Amino acid sequence: MSLTTAQRAATIREFRENMRRLGLDADDIGRAFHVPGTVIETIVNLESGVLEYPWIIRGYLLDRAAEQDVELTPFTALRGDPHDYWFLDGRVIDAAVIDADSVGR
Repeated sequence: MSLTTAQRAATIREFRENMRRLGLDADDIGRAFHVPGTVIETIVNLESGVLEYPWIIRGYLLDRAAEQDVELTPFTALRGDPHDYWFLDGRVIDAAVIDADSVGR
């Protein structure tokens, strides 16, 4: 499954807005995953080439929002349980590991 141009733009905006609401930037998120902030930027801009990585970042933001009691902007394309999508590898999402070397390939 691929996103339309409008869905891509909306998802990128949603990531940015939710990061702002949580007071996080790409470097902050990168530290949580032990990768450079540039890797997170690539993922948030939907350019990572790994379909599961935006879902991992989404999950991280949702967890942080729950911890901080912050209401996020709903994700319109990245919604529901990623395990319900046949094209995603739930094991990769559950592991919540981002391999910097695999980003952008």
